[in-house]
Amino acid sequence: MAHHILLATWDELSKAKALDSFTQLKAKYIQNIHEITIVTRQQDGSFKIVNQDNPDQDNGIWSGSLVGFLIGILGGPLGMVLGLTAGALIGSSHDIDHEKTDLAVLGQISKALPIGATGVIVDIFEESEQIADEFFKKHEATLYRWDFDEVEAEIEASVETWEETSRLANLALKEQKKAEHKEKRKQKWEEFKAHFHPTKS
Repeated sequence: MAHHILLATWDELSKAKALDSFTQLKAKYIQNIHEITIVTRQQDGSFKIVNQDNPDQDNGIWSGSLVGFLIGILGGPLGMVLGLTAGALIGSSHDIDHEKTDLAVLGQISKALPIGATGVIVDIFEESEQIADEFFKKHEATLYRWDFDEVEAEIEASVETWEETSRLANLALKEQKKAEHKEKRKQKWEEFKAHFHPTKS
């Protein structure tokens, strides 16, 4: 049984179809779903969580899940650093398949959800891809599929990149402050020397 992350997308005018598919998925129309999240891409590139369901848990907590991390990265400051924001990936989603060799998974997901689009992200174990393919085709969605481990590995790598970027930024800031302090000390020393050794006229 393969573990996948699915993304089904609709344009802004088809949001009702996304909500309908979400409702049917919650009703366990498809088995072995770990988590379902419906999102809308906001004008600023962030994501609005419209609804979420985790059939494996009843506590409603999604923030610690892979999907939660995925949404947080794509729509947050880390996405800006990595060039995954909507502005950095301008273009329609119809050519995603042609760019799979050029875009990493997170880039593909971000580009598939442009401003105004609604998507359903599904964490699922699949014995056959045909069931989900037919379900989302019926709901007139564009469906994408990625290996769970591949998405997870890329998220981990992205977090490591963010941490390294933050470390380098802090280091650069410290060096800048050190240089500024050195210049101030030099200026004060020159003023001190001028006080005791005035320039002869």
